[in-house]
Amino acid sequence: MKIKTFLLLQIIMFTACSHEKETNNVQRLLTTNHPYKIDSIIDKPLKFYPEVVSTLTDKFNTSFSPDGKTIYYTVTSQKLGITSIAFQNYEDGSFNPPQFVSFASADFPMTDVQISPDGNLMLFSTFKDYEGKPEGFNFNIWTSEFKNGKWQQPTPIGSPIASSGNEFYPVMTKNKNIYYTSDQEGNSDIYFSRFLNGQYQEPIKLPDNINSEKREADAFVARDESYIIFVRVDETDGYGNSDLYISFREGEMKWSDPVNMGQDINSKQIDGSPYVTPDGNYLIFTSGRMSKNIKARAIKSYKDFRTIISSSDNGSLNFYIVNLNLDKYRK
Repeated sequence: MKIKTFLLLQIIMFTACSHEKETNNVQRLLTTNHPYKIDSIIDKPLKFYPEVVSTLTDKFNTSFSPDGKTIYYTVTSQKLGITSIAFQNYEDGSFNPPQFVSFASADFPMTDVQISPDGNLMLFSTFKDYEGKPEGFNFNIWTSEFKNGKWQQPTPIGSPIASSGNEFYPVMTKNKNIYYTSDQEGNSDIYFSRFLNGQYQEPIKLPDNINSEKREADAFVARDESYIIFVRVDETDGYGNSDLYISFREGEMKWSDPVNMGQDINSKQIDGSPYVTPDGNYLIFTSGRMSKNIKARAIKSYKDFRTIISSSDNGSLNFYIVNLNLDKYRK
């Protein structure tokens, strides 16, 4: 819960990239006639579809359908007290206006949506009550099946994954193993549960070089479990409030020492919620980075102020995309 509280409490502080440059960059995205493929290599993050997907509204965490034509994410309003799952369909060279999933609720926050590699299961976290729920106020993982062309009413994943702590950011691999964040032992750490003989096994915490004394969260694991990209908060080699790190699998329960993904990826502000596109070529993540001189631009006139706060430059958390070069991070 601490990581999500940390994220949501600071949600009004940050944004990124100059608007003029972003307008050109979104055109480059559109010319490929594909939801996320870019017609040139980019080694510095671009805001993802400014004013179309990345907007004035705070949002975090992304996931795509296997064909890339639907993007899912968490949208939140602190003023309204609403946090839920939204999606946008890609048609005719751009994304349609966002919609909430059919089971969105004003009474229960839903966060950290992820789509399974086969596209048949949606995973997310919520604190809704259910029979057998562990005692206390805690977020647990729920799932929804895609049947007959629509998402069904969600059900809790339950034991043995559900605990008296909070479970966030569930990511499913090709073999249906689930990686997620939990604070069941007090600190925020990364766990996984193996899918074996049709059932999930007792969760296992990742080794100490992944789970440190700091807070770890938001772990995206490759579909073949060959690497993991995750968030570490307030680390000494970090660039901001939270940074993205990467580690490569070296064997059963053995991972390479994590490497900070560097200042080309990480900013002075919040960076988190990593996601790698189904083709494995792009990293999309959430960031609160701010445009250079944005405050000075906003204070020039009230008209400028209104224009900026009504755009994705208003300090909201939004999405950024960059080519993912794994070899860059291998030791």
